[in-house]
Amino acid sequence: MTTYEALLGELGKELGLDIAPGSDGIAQIIVENVIVLFKPEANGESVTLFSVVATLPSRSSDDMKKGAAREATIRTALSLNLFGNDTLGGHLGLFVDTLVFSRNLSLAGLSAEALADQLVVFARLADGIADKLKAAPESTEAGPPTSFPIDFIRA
Repeated sequence: MTTYEALLGELGKELGLDIAPGSDGIAQIIVENVIVLFKPEANGESVTLFSVVATLPSRSSDDMKKGAAREATIRTALSLNLFGNDTLGGHLGLFVDTLVFSRNLSLAGLSAEALADQLVVFARLADGIADKLKAAPESTEAGPPTSFPIDFIRA
C-alpha cells in the first residue's frame, strides 16, 4: 500500500517540486493558481484534497447588502453541493466564514501520475466553484423550487 508521505515524494519528483507535509501532516501545492492542500486521513488509507473557494461577507447586521450577499453565497454553495453534480462527488463545507471544497481520494493503487491528474481536475473544479460563488445573485427572495431533479430519484 502506498503511504501518504511516499506518494507526496513521488508526486514531487513527477512535478519537479519539493512537496513535504508539515508537522500537522498537511501539505500544499499551487495548481493552475489554486492553492490545494492535502490532509492525510487518520486511517492512513486516504487523503483529502481541499481548497478555499470563498470567504463569506461579514455578519454585520447594520449592512443589509452584505447580509444579502452572505445569504446568496451560502444559498449558491448549498445548491452546488446538492447531489454532488456540480462538485463531481466532492463536498462544500463551512469553516467559520470560509467555504471549503474537498474531495477524498483512496491511496490504494494511487500513483503519483494519477494524483497529478486528479489535482488538475480538482483545481479546475475548485476554480469554477469559486467563480460561481462570486457570481451568486444577491436576491434573498426564496420560494419553493419550480421543479425538482426527478432523474435523481430512484425507487
